[in-house]
Amino acid sequence: MNYLSEETSPYLLQHKNNPVHWHAWNEEALHRAKSENKMMLISIGYSACHWCHVMEHEVFEDDECASFMNQHFICIKVDREERPDVDSVYMDALHIMGRQGGWPLNVFTTPDGRPIYGGTYFPKQSWLDILENLTHVFKNEPQKIEEYAGNVHEGLQQLGSVINDDSPEVFDKDFLLAAVEHWSQYWDSEEGGARKAPKFPMPNNWEFLLHHAVQHKDEKAKQHVMLTLTKMTLGGIYDQVGGGFSRYSVDGIWKVPHFEKMLYDNAQLISLYAQAYRAKKNELFADVVHQTITWLQQEMLSPQGLYYSALDADSEGVEGKFYTWSSTELKEILQNDFSFASSYFRIDNEALWEHDQNILLRTMTDEIFAKEKNISVEAVKETVHRIQEKIVNARAKRIRPGLDDKSITSWNALLIAAFCEAHKSFPKKEYLTLATACSNALIKNLKKGDNSFYHVFTKGQASIQGFLDDYAFTAEAFIQLYEVGGDEQWLHEAKQIVDSTIQYFHDEKDGLFFFTSSQSEKLIARKKEMQDNVIASSNSAMCKVLFRLGLHFSDIHYLEMSKRMMSNMLPLIDFASGYSNWLLAYQWMSIPFYEVVITGDQAEEWQTEMQQLFLPNTIIVASTLERSLPLFQNKFGTKSAIYVCSQNHCLAPTYSVEEAIAQMQ
Repeated sequence: MNYLSEETSPYLLQHKNNPVHWHAWNEEALHRAKSENKMMLISIGYSACHWCHVMEHEVFEDDECASFMNQHFICIKVDREERPDVDSVYMDALHIMGRQGGWPLNVFTTPDGRPIYGGTYFPKQSWLDILENLTHVFKNEPQKIEEYAGNVHEGLQQLGSVINDDSPEVFDKDFLLAAVEHWSQYWDSEEGGARKAPKFPMPNNWEFLLHHAVQHKDEKAKQHVMLTLTKMTLGGIYDQVGGGFSRYSVDGIWKVPHFEKMLYDNAQLISLYAQAYRAKKNELFADVVHQTITWLQQEMLSPQGLYYSALDADSEGVEGKFYTWSSTELKEILQNDFSFASSYFRIDNEALWEHDQNILLRTMTDEIFAKEKNISVEAVKETVHRIQEKIVNARAKRIRPGLDDKSITSWNALLIAAFCEAHKSFPKKEYLTLATACSNALIKNLKKGDNSFYHVFTKGQASIQGFLDDYAFTAEAFIQLYEVGGDEQWLHEAKQIVDSTIQYFHDEKDGLFFFTSSQSEKLIARKKEMQDNVIASSNSAMCKVLFRLGLHFSDIHYLEMSKRMMSNMLPLIDFASGYSNWLLAYQWMSIPFYEVVITGDQAEEWQTEMQQLFLPNTIIVASTLERSLPLFQNKFGTKSAIYVCSQNHCLAPTYSVEEAIAQMQ
């Protein structure tokens, strides 16, 4: 019997009609494995995963495979986005076994959940061979299984151990300079990003490099970031007519994506492009921010005011079918505009893909294109907008990719932060309104009465105890919302979240935080997430949150906790790209960090002006009315003023943005 039909996860529901007797991850399934003394197959994926779909069709829908699995294994399906804790433990196990990670992740375990074998995608015959071999060894050589399971389990327990260092913290900027210099050897100087294929957007890497470049006047790093963001925007990885980025490109030139669109990618990229726009007023970056936010509003917003997780890569069983076009189709859709579109989007040239389909892309910016065609930039933009509307309207008649309709706390928090960054760069009230609306929806639907959080909201119901990233990213987002909007409620919400996080996640031994709450289900290992990846690690996010909150509340305890985390992590930072969010926190601690406090009638006007500048290592707060928060103490006079402060010391008040910037420089 397949038990998935009662689940709410779109990924699990995709498998509800498989002949495999799938269980969801729950106590009943885990107990059954022990009571029947059967190995478990723990198969982990997510709804937008292309190779998960392929393996389902080839293996899990196959009666021969299903029959053998049902007879010899307890088979458990896990949505990695619902249960990142389970995914992380078994992904680590795969790495301990010396195998490459990815999804689908298929791990075989002893009846008590200790891993004994694993891999990612398997075709049918390989899968059957593995099932038969494991069954034979489990039955005839149980001591061999037990010994190997014990070794892997021991390895899991030792992973992520941090040596506590109580010596005084010394944060030296030379450490950063050396880390970036070493990293720069691996940059692609022609296409941006890392010098390899496939190419993944790594927003946190480029955010750190942008901050570092401006702070340390590193022109090479700045050019690398600007090149990367430009190439991505012009490439097929960006939806040229609808906005939003796909997960990654399979090649080294950002052309052919895996076409799934993930909320976490797009949220972080909105933040990054908004910051890059402040650093270099490039209209290409502005277009990305506006267009991607519009796409999110139109396609990813739930009735509750939260945002959905992902759009699938496939439609009608074909990857990318929703997004690609033949030139014949485009001629019919565009009529007189086809010639312009053909040149602009490189149709049947660079855009040509397989089966005579085109992945719309560009090879030049609007400014260069206008110059080549000897027309105005405004005329180019007007024509492109008309073409985009025609293609989007035609696309709306196609069968849409599958929607993963669950809303994840941490990913929505990343989007709140993105709206705040967009508001700084483009001070439109609508972006601040979007940030506030999403924050209210998150509080209403995912916060519990005891100030803890659920992880996911699906089909009208919140579930699963929140993980460290849910708390860390939400606190970070609320701090930003307070800073750009001035509503103290959000700063106090952030403090409440942080205090709960310390209570339920903190490890006194090394100062870091476990990924799971002390109230959560106990797995075979309790992990700490420390390495930054496509999303920053939850511990590096907490390090930054504690630092920032410590400044807002003049709380020495928070600041010391943040610095202890950083100090204990330093011996583990062996390559910058895997720890870029930690390095951003390190930059805050190694050179002056400014708290800019603006008061008086002109406070909001000056704040808006300053926020549109790119100012690393700075928080800006403003109020027209007296406030009791520590940063505002003794800073209200008879006229508007700007106070530049650092390390509990404030310079003389200034009375213009220009003077304040001069003080910081």
